[in-house]
Amino acid sequence: MSKARTLALALPVVLGMGCSLLPQQVQTQTQTSGFGEPEPTLIPPENRAAARAAEVEKEEDAEAARVEEIHKELASLRMKITEGKNLVDDATSFAEHVIELRRTKVARNGEIEVAKLELEAAGYLEKAIEKTPSLESFDLLTEVAPHADADAIVLRACHRVRPKVPADDVPSFTRACLHWAHDDPKKLKWASATSDVAKFRKLEAERVAAEAAAQETDRKAQAKTARYVAAAVFAAGRCKFSNCLKDGWTSSTPEGDIDVRCSFGDCMKDGWEARYPDGTTARTRCSFSDCLKNGWETDLPGGETARTRCSFSDCTKDGWTTDLPGGRSVACRCNFQKCFENGATCN
Repeated sequence: MSKARTLALALPVVLGMGCSLLPQQVQTQTQTSGFGEPEPTLIPPENRAAARAAEVEKEEDAEAARVEEIHKELASLRMKITEGKNLVDDATSFAEHVIELRRTKVARNGEIEVAKLELEAAGYLEKAIEKTPSLESFDLLTEVAPHADADAIVLRACHRVRPKVPADDVPSFTRACLHWAHDDPKKLKWASATSDVAKFRKLEAERVAAEAAAQETDRKAQAKTARYVAAAVFAAGRCKFSNCLKDGWTSSTPEGDIDVRCSFGDCMKDGWEARYPDGTTARTRCSFSDCLKNGWETDLPGGETARTRCSFSDCTKDGWTTDLPGGRSVACRCNFQKCFENGATCN
């Protein structure tokens, strides 16, 4: 056979192998990730709703099975509690199961009389507390008890548990018992109830006063910062006649408006003066008569000073940072590197 004949016979075989291998290679690439792992199967959009519905149904089936288990466990615990061999643990377990049941969808939909089970659990915990008073059982009782029907149960528990309460926990314990007594201290029957309530009231008054003082301190600090910013940060308010560079600006604060005026009609050369509602003033001077390059200093009422430096010596392009008394700084950045055309964003 000639060489030409041999090549002609071999060529279809080579092409055939190539055609059969190429699709197989492409198929493999589309089914595996770059790490050789199978790619996740994509669910078509029209099937996603059905998939979600199936998932919800699966979750509901699982919850239904768990609800059935809880009911069986509650029935078993009732028998154990009646026997009384391990009352504290069994009452605790019963209450915890009721709390779990309370969180289920069927309970939220009113398909289970949860309040009845809660009251039953509260009764078991009361018996456990009668036998072995403890703060742990009391806390569980207040968690599981239905507020409308268990006042008397909790108040009786308060009387029995109080001697077991550590000194540091007495205020919170007293608060809880007062809650169940509807803030009537006469309903609290333990021996030291009167003094416990008095101490709690004092601590509560001190807490409220401390919170109010902290809020007032914070308010004053914020007001002070607002005063600093209005005077020391350029254009920190509404520009007068749409021209902060020439006419200054007005800043609104809880204490009133702060009026800022450019000195000699040129804030960026000669600085500006801020007048506060109380009549005091803050004076700003441009460093080396060029605020736009060298920044500025602001003398504030009370002898404090705020200092501003231009970023890269060009406030108009790169913005500026103002260091205020007390350690806070305000950084302003030019929008699109043109502060006076596009404005600035300050933190």
